[in-house]
Amino acid sequence: MHLVPVMQQPAYALLMIITALSSLFSLVHAAPPNLQSKVEAYLQSQGVNASIPASAYGAQPNAARLDTVSLTCGILDAYRNLDLVTPQDGQLYTIEAEQHWSPTAWGHPNCIFEPTTVGEVQFFVGLLAITGSTYAIRSGGHSPFKDFASTDHGVLIAMHKMKGVEYDAPSETVRLAMGNTWGDVYQALIPHQRIVVGGRLAPVGMALVTGGGLSHYSNAEGFASDNVVDFEMVLADGSLIHANATSHSDLWWAMKAGQNNFGITTHITTKAYPMGAVWGGLRVWNASQLDAVSDAFAEYQRVGQLDTKSSVIPDLVPTNGTLFLTLIYFGPVTSPPAAFKPFYDIPAVSDNSSPHPNFLDLISVGPPQVVPRFSYGFSALHLDNSTTYRDVMRLCAQQGEKMKRVNGGTQVLIPQPISKTMVDKAKRTGGRPQGLQSRAQLWMNMSWGWNLAKDDAYVYALIKETYEKVDALTKQRGLYDPYVFLNDAFPQQKVLRSYGNGNFNRMLAVSKKYDPRGMFQTQVPGGFKLN
Repeated sequence: MHLVPVMQQPAYALLMIITALSSLFSLVHAAPPNLQSKVEAYLQSQGVNASIPASAYGAQPNAARLDTVSLTCGILDAYRNLDLVTPQDGQLYTIEAEQHWSPTAWGHPNCIFEPTTVGEVQFFVGLLAITGSTYAIRSGGHSPFKDFASTDHGVLIAMHKMKGVEYDAPSETVRLAMGNTWGDVYQALIPHQRIVVGGRLAPVGMALVTGGGLSHYSNAEGFASDNVVDFEMVLADGSLIHANATSHSDLWWAMKAGQNNFGITTHITTKAYPMGAVWGGLRVWNASQLDAVSDAFAEYQRVGQLDTKSSVIPDLVPTNGTLFLTLIYFGPVTSPPAAFKPFYDIPAVSDNSSPHPNFLDLISVGPPQVVPRFSYGFSALHLDNSTTYRDVMRLCAQQGEKMKRVNGGTQVLIPQPISKTMVDKAKRTGGRPQGLQSRAQLWMNMSWGWNLAKDDAYVYALIKETYEKVDALTKQRGLYDPYVFLNDAFPQQKVLRSYGNGNFNRMLAVSKKYDPRGMFQTQVPGGFKLN
């Protein structure tokens, strides 16, 4: 195994590390007999001549995992030029631990490691392979789910300091560090008049691609992960590899919707496309138009979405009496394109659509998040020529009425029209693991917002009840699609199983090949796991 050297320690720093480690190992009450030699050998391989007395190890049985986490944090802290935040840092720790979009995701890690280089990520993974500590990986912190990108009494590796956007004109690709937001990426590409298939909101992080990733540009070029030509990853043994069409192609395929099951992604390289002026904005109706807007989505899918320059994303909030629709058209038009006619046939309360100089300028304006806590569930169904879209929206709105007993209770319906073009794109980009059917479909994100932690359990039960009722309705009509979109799924939904037995078993084989000891199944317990 080859590791990138992390740092060269001066003599006084080595002494500090040796002293610190001696006291740290006394915290591990029942360390395996060979743990000392393994840690010392690993540190020495990283340029640290650390000698730890055997007496530093305790002999008490039943050591708690918390002790190995404390040991790991202590070793990381001993390297004074690594960025580490601990509870002793007070307000800074609180700020870093709560860098999530929703308080429902907050955890209390023993320490937060913030790498700035690939070598530091390698050092981190190699160390935890020895100590066995539990940890979580956070990119943009968009997931609202506890333990998905947070941890209680584990180590959190937060990638936000891994920055960089490198555009390569000859290959028309962009290398992106996983600490970027999509807003960072779009901003950096404006001078090059280029765009990538990425997040629909500027603050979303790069981990979107590991779930597949829906984009405003998906109608033209497929899902975000379809456009990734290379994943740079640190595996469970600390080695760095490139997964692409010609090297580790099995891992490249699995990573297109495999989340955190195979390694830590440090960079991706993705395709770039020419981009100039765009048109779009926010069209708003009152909730009395829910049926008409639902019908408009079906009509848009049948006709308007065939124009692959068009994109829509709704935020339908019947609980607050307002329906929002963001429309985007990739081209220098000055008035609503014909693709959007179904929506412009419905009289609106307001509409701020207009030409914009670039994509980032357009997506910087959208519906505000009005409550702090949020979560969501998912259901998929096929396009049909009846009233099913309308009936699904009505069912969801009825469920939303149950949020009236919750402080700040809000429901946001996000029906996402998926074109056959989006699905079929993977045939030309090396395939993908999701097992999607080649037909137009609707991906229903059912989001819920509220104010108080005391209502969490009630809302979570309502989310599950709602997507199960939608599934039952679509099964009854023969329109049910078993696929579950990872980026929009509730933790209890069987995301990876929904890819189909063949694809699931293929991903499981990839996991066993690249992570034979199962680090990313057991030490990284958050997310949708293969085990």
